[in-house]
Amino acid sequence: MIPNRLEFPREARLLKAADFRAVFRSAARAQAGPLRARIRPNGGKRARLGLAMSRKACGNAVGRNRRRRQVRESFRVNQHRLAGLDVVVSLYPRKTGGGMAIGRQLPRLWSAVERMANAEGKWRD
Repeated sequence: MIPNRLEFPREARLLKAADFRAVFRSAARAQAGPLRARIRPNGGKRARLGLAMSRKACGNAVGRNRRRRQVRESFRVNQHRLAGLDVVVSLYPRKTGGGMAIGRQLPRLWSAVERMANAEGKWRD
């Protein structure tokens, strides 16, 4: 059985266009290599993840879905560090070095998101 903190239920995902718009309007951003994250406090206890990966940045559907899976898995393991935040992760088009390079950048991205949240006056309670 998976502990609750390591699950990735529906409540941990950004699904509505209005939620994405709210996060994109926020000013807090973090970056690690080609990965960019936009951050917004959600007023809850759980972190929520949204993905905005374009064809231009990721190539074909196979590459795009592989990168999405990598980000989701990394978020699932690190979501306890990001409690109370909505995070939308984007991949910007430039040489990414394949899926392995993205996997190495993800821990840096979550650390940058955590630092940004703390720098913004500790949004969380």
